[in-house]
Amino acid sequence: MKAFSIEPSAFFCAGEPSGDLYAGLVIRQLKKRCPDGEILAVGAGQMETAGARIVHGFEGLLAFGLCDAISSVFSNYQAYRKIARTLVKLKPRTFVAVAYPGVNLPLCRVARRHKMRVLYLLPPQIWAWGGFRKIFLKRWVDLVISVFPFEAGHMKNLGIETVLIDNPVIEGLRAFRRTDHRRRIGFMPGSRSRQIKRNLPVINYLAGSIKRRWPDIELCLIASSGEEARVWAGRQGILPVLHQDRYQIMKNCDLILTSSGTASLEAAAMKIPQIFFHRVSFLDYHVFRKFVRIREFNLANLYYGRPIVTCYIGSNTNELRRKLHAAVLSHVQGAACGPATVIPDE
Repeated sequence: MKAFSIEPSAFFCAGEPSGDLYAGLVIRQLKKRCPDGEILAVGAGQMETAGARIVHGFEGLLAFGLCDAISSVFSNYQAYRKIARTLVKLKPRTFVAVAYPGVNLPLCRVARRHKMRVLYLLPPQIWAWGGFRKIFLKRWVDLVISVFPFEAGHMKNLGIETVLIDNPVIEGLRAFRRTDHRRRIGFMPGSRSRQIKRNLPVINYLAGSIKRRWPDIELCLIASSGEEARVWAGRQGILPVLHQDRYQIMKNCDLILTSSGTASLEAAAMKIPQIFFHRVSFLDYHVFRKFVRIREFNLANLYYGRPIVTCYIGSNTNELRRKLHAAVLSHVQGAACGPATVIPDE
């Protein structure tokens, strides 16, 4: 954190729960060093709890993948215009973009035009796809703030001013210890609306199968907030939804099945056995993947530099169910999960 500091006023903009989480942890540290600094934010509970004043929520954003991005162009544009007007009106000294480049990169341009210092926390993943975005980072951003060593190295090689900071999520998770040893499997289907919609049928199938075979194993959905818990509870009635003391709930699980990259990294940091899966749209699987320059899709595997998390990714629902059922069966019966796998469509 020593490489950058907060000005008398700063404006953070996050477009999703993982960005809200990281920004909240960074804001908390900054407020300790400069308690009188005013922090305004587009975000949610994590940033507000850390001391930011929320001026807009990020409801209506949360796009994931090409299919979602296309369908959310209008809502993203509307959000961009609303946030841009607020940003210009409030005139903070510093603008801090947090992930979500579809909205945040244009906002960086607005901030630069109005003489603000521009920082980017969790920058666009140009190491994976869309390398052309390096032009915008160089033109509109004063400093990229990365929490991933592989990403910081890539940015620096491209000539982008970058600082690597300790990952605030990882640092806070190593102290957790298991307090409840009942057999339990937790599901974390992601935070974006369409992502949840695609993954919940897979989770419901697995939950029913596990309950029939192992009725003594507790099952639950683990949400990142009360609002997210209410959404999940309204979309299914099979599993209880838990969110209070989320990290302790995760630590008390024998196995976590997750579609969230952030949750996967959190589970890896706490040494919780996990399986990563994602049921992608047909368009993402057959079109978007052709533009991706990396073979590894899991954040924990990228962070640690080796395949420590088993991954199942595909658009074929039946094949995904079959592979996941076999992986869960293997885990419960004590067999180790194999290397990361991308499921081919049939």
